[in-house]
Amino acid sequence: MSRTHFTVPRLLLSGEALLGITRHPREHTLEVKRRYDNGAALAAALSLALDRGADGVLFTPSATVREALGGLSRRVPTWAVVPNVPQFARDSAELGLPGAALKRLRGASPITFARIGLTGAGHVLEVLKNDIGGMAPVLIELEIASLGARDLHGVVMASTLTDLALAARHRRFFSHVVDFVRSRFGVQAGFETHNPGWLLGALREWDVRPDLVVGPLNPMGFMMKPDPARTLREIAAARFPLVAKELTAGGANPLAVGAAYARAHGAQGLAIDLADLDPDMGGLTALGEAGG
Repeated sequence: MSRTHFTVPRLLLSGEALLGITRHPREHTLEVKRRYDNGAALAAALSLALDRGADGVLFTPSATVREALGGLSRRVPTWAVVPNVPQFARDSAELGLPGAALKRLRGASPITFARIGLTGAGHVLEVLKNDIGGMAPVLIELEIASLGARDLHGVVMASTLTDLALAARHRRFFSHVVDFVRSRFGVQAGFETHNPGWLLGALREWDVRPDLVVGPLNPMGFMMKPDPARTLREIAAARFPLVAKELTAGGANPLAVGAAYARAHGAQGLAIDLADLDPDMGGLTALGEAGG
């Protein structure tokens, strides 16, 4: 499917809490992880979220996510956040880089192997030099192969790599990831960041235009680096959409308040984490109705 058929997601269910990465109290984070610790439970949550008005999901590949997506007969519009940095680090330590790669290719088709081989061959020099710009496409290929999504709408580079490349002012990383994702998968190319003001400013300076950026936006200014004022100016000047996350600032303010603030300050989409929702997903319905 051509990426011209895709629109900016207005409301996404985010699974960041499943990685154990939230700004909520530890007890709440562990409770959320236990609630969705198997594919069946997560599949039920995904289906309910779509019924409640979500346009799709913003999830990082994992065995549980793959099981959940595979267990649903309905299609789930998926924006994949890649790579799964915590899992990839663990697998690399235990299995080595080749073992970590092969683990993600279990059950893959010969066509998938061939495509990954071509991507690897086209970036072999950068990989040998440990150039993050050349390694990113290979990581993306491996993670998308392990995701098992039947309805992929976007590939979003995880904040860990995005912000590392941003700190190094690695312009080619950003332009190359955008070009690769669009040409290879025909879907939206985006970046997740925890430094939205800095990233939006750099992309504007470099004239790099992804299809979306996912970053913090909330009335407390939480994680709106380098500061809320600069971040808001950059959002207003950006030539691509921002999908706002961290709306509750780790539970410090109500979800509805954070969502209203984000929409009023330039966010074209919202990413609502599982940690910010009750099991009935009723908060999604309210946000959908409020968003028109």
